[in-house]
Amino acid sequence: MKLVWIILVGFMYSSCSLDESPPLDDFESKLIFIESVSLDVPEPSGLTLNGDGSALYVVSDPPDNSVYKIDLLGNIKRTLYYSGYDLEGVTYDLRDHTLWIAEESLLEIVHIDTLGNLLSRHSILFDNSESNKGFEGIVLNPTTGTINLLNEKNPGVFLVLDSALIKTQELELGFAQDYSGICLNDINGNYFIVSDESKQMFEWNEQDGVINTYSLNFEKAEGVGFNSNTNRIYIVSDSEQKLYIYEFQ
Repeated sequence: MKLVWIILVGFMYSSCSLDESPPLDDFESKLIFIESVSLDVPEPSGLTLNGDGSALYVVSDPPDNSVYKIDLLGNIKRTLYYSGYDLEGVTYDLRDHTLWIAEESLLEIVHIDTLGNLLSRHSILFDNSESNKGFEGIVLNPTTGTINLLNEKNPGVFLVLDSALIKTQELELGFAQDYSGICLNDINGNYFIVSDESKQMFEWNEQDGVINTYSLNFEKAEGVGFNSNTNRIYIVSDSEQKLYIYEFQ
């Protein structure tokens, strides 16, 4: 009888311990809003951090079609020389400290230096039915040397270009209403993708799909950048002309 009682007490203790364990969600990072600042950049779209995380580059939609360097509080430090046609995405190249830009309706990517001098431009073969639903996001993975493009919708697609800028993969996406910006999580190799129509940010990779989803309480999230040193996420709103700053905790 004494043995039965010990087993029963042990079972009850074990059950209480399991019930009191925190849910799995408590182990996931939470996205904490820090602040938002107004920008003097008209209709800001794509966004990327520079090499040391001390500044951001942002591109603006038509009719401005310019590239700006801004500080982390949104103040313009420089307007680059390059003037585009339909700018939507931008990514910083750590290998040579240059920029790659996505031209949406032209289905092109453009390589410029940080003053805005044109280095090269490349047409990307892609069957897209709507010119204003083309390339919205671009990100360079310095580890693999690949460039990834996001097609906004109809279809929403993640494209992979090899180091020679040859398309090697098209992966159709189905987790959001549209796809408006992308950056690399260089801690784990995942991607952060924002959707302006879904008002969400997703952490995602090709093998596992969506890993985490974060709600955004503002309109027209168009570009995203991640600083792994400070654990901060920067997102621009096109319609509000603002830079939103968050931190993972």
